[in-house]
Amino acid sequence: MSFSPIIEEVAKNLKCKPDDIKFKRDLDGTSTAKVSEITWGKEKIGILKQNTTKIEWLFYSRIAKNYKVPAPSPISFSKSSDIPWILIEKIHRGVHPKKWEKSNIERALKELAHFHSQFFNREEEKEFEQFPKLLTKDWDKTKNKLIKDLNKAIKIATQYKGKTPVTKTEFEQIKKKIKQETFLKDFLSVGTTLLHGGTWCYNFMQSAKCSCLLDWKECFFGPPGWEILHFYDLLHFNVDGIKIGLRDLPVTLDDLIKLYISELKKKKVTIKTSDFRKTVKAAVPFHFARQWAPILKPDVIYLHGGRYLVSRTLRLLPSRKEIRQHYKDLLAFGE
Repeated sequence: MSFSPIIEEVAKNLKCKPDDIKFKRDLDGTSTAKVSEITWGKEKIGILKQNTTKIEWLFYSRIAKNYKVPAPSPISFSKSSDIPWILIEKIHRGVHPKKWEKSNIERALKELAHFHSQFFNREEEKEFEQFPKLLTKDWDKTKNKLIKDLNKAIKIATQYKGKTPVTKTEFEQIKKKIKQETFLKDFLSVGTTLLHGGTWCYNFMQSAKCSCLLDWKECFFGPPGWEILHFYDLLHFNVDGIKIGLRDLPVTLDDLIKLYISELKKKKVTIKTSDFRKTVKAAVPFHFARQWAPILKPDVIYLHGGRYLVSRTLRLLPSRKEIRQHYKDLLAFGE
């Protein structure tokens, strides 16, 4: 029987025969990788991601095996990124985000702080040279893409006046801030660290035994303030099947900032609250330009991991008034 090069390499790393590897089921998702639950040997089980992104392969082959990170433990991975694959431990689903309480939110933020604390201002080290550096090494390229996406969003907001959650005027103000000479300095006021890149609550798995983040395919070096803002923003969105709502939170963004800085101090990373607030404020226009502008439509809500095109007449989306207020509150924090 012939096997794919990936399966043969997996078997070699696991010290078993290719036909000892059994595919229990494929896992659906938005990833371009083929994700499967596999077994081998006696009661050995894991999640095999074939043809995964280079970034996620880098994360598991260089970071997850050497540092304490809130991620499923790597069991094995390809020796090079030519045919990237990773085999990670299976994480059993824990508390669903719509049932999260204040303690769940705080636990997730503490995990982020502990993860970030290990990589502050280390992006120049050789070990991390292949990870994306969107705000330092590649800032000009990143800035041009942000402006391009904002220009498209401005045209859409003009065409559908009054029907988009963010207005033309607000997008124009966002573009103006990003083009200011002081923007990057403010955004990098506490330096950079390794970020997950997609910290919305549905990427967290929490149970009594563990708390971890899934899908590390977008991690990059950047300002930690953006990761906290991203987490806070998307924490408001509650997904129940195809119905999307906005929920009230038991914490404010200021609460999260205080807790995050406090947790960093426990890991001997000290930053000034005033500097961190400065980077979070600068993260607001960056977040809108990177997260919301590229997918602006009158009746679309985009959440990390999928695009939801559903009819507003079916009452599956929050009201325009409700979501407009959410964005206004977020933009006001950046003033």
